[in-house]
Amino acid sequence: MSRKRFSSSATDDADSLEVLMKYWPDEDEASVPAEEEADPVPPSDRMIRVLPEEFAFPAIPRNARMPDRYASVRRLEQPLRLHVPDFVESRIDLALQSCPHATDAVEAMANAERELMAWGTPGRMRPVLLVGPPGSGKSTVARLYHETMGHAVHKQNVAAMSDALSLMGTHQTYGDSKPSIVLEAMARTGMANICMIMDEVDKSPRECRNGTVQDALLQFLDLAEARTFRDVFLNVPVDVSHIRWVMTANSLEAIPAPLRSRCAVVHVPAPTVEHVPALAWNIVREIEVERNLQPGWFDLSTYELAQLQNVFAGDMRMLRRCVEIVLREQVRHWPRA
Repeated sequence: MSRKRFSSSATDDADSLEVLMKYWPDEDEASVPAEEEADPVPPSDRMIRVLPEEFAFPAIPRNARMPDRYASVRRLEQPLRLHVPDFVESRIDLALQSCPHATDAVEAMANAERELMAWGTPGRMRPVLLVGPPGSGKSTVARLYHETMGHAVHKQNVAAMSDALSLMGTHQTYGDSKPSIVLEAMARTGMANICMIMDEVDKSPRECRNGTVQDALLQFLDLAEARTFRDVFLNVPVDVSHIRWVMTANSLEAIPAPLRSRCAVVHVPAPTVEHVPALAWNIVREIEVERNLQPGWFDLSTYELAQLQNVFAGDMRMLRRCVEIVLREQVRHWPRA
């Protein structure tokens, strides 16, 4: 505790002592341990611009027959929301419970949230590369974590991308020109720090006339370059540095070194039988959302969970099909009006 410096010119000792005691805590007060500080409350969402201040889109064509070429990204002209989750520790715990076989992956993605709790300001998540066998639920883990945190999620299958133009945008001289899918995802959600899941990045085509997806990803994963990413369609710098990148791969062999060096590489093992109950409940809740049903509409009995464990072979896709069969049987036995 800081103590004030007093002038030696004071002549009245009693007055000096009285002044001194104002700055010196009582023994009883000093002996009481301070209460443990609660976790700092994160700031609320704020709005940021991703396009230059002076940039403005061309006016919307008055001719109804002429399509608006900028319709999918006009939202970027306005500030976007920079999402800041609340109750961070509780949300991280919930994600860990939902993905019991992938705790390392959850912790790697949670580093940005832990920095938020420590610094009080939103941090940028280091790109994460999840590596594991087919069916281990890598993209599901990434999606569940970010949905739990409240981030919008866009998943892209890299194996289906013929070249890098989808990421870079295409020049307006082309008849089918369009902006980058990254900008379209930001505009669609109105969020600057969405999660982009690039699935099966190890299966990216290598023989591409317009560059490979793996090479195009490098500038998005480098913080300095991401701040001034130039979309080919708009021909203007865009700040995409807040995007949370998660890539998945079955093996590291087909991942070039420059891409690996920009990421936190986390190995995701195949789930085991003991993980089936938590994973099965996640699947049930997903199906309820897909069917527009209220949470808790379906239930899994102890017998049904035991049967799911008996047939489980470490593949999340197969587990979902089995859960769908169980729920289909439940629906078949519902009483009919």
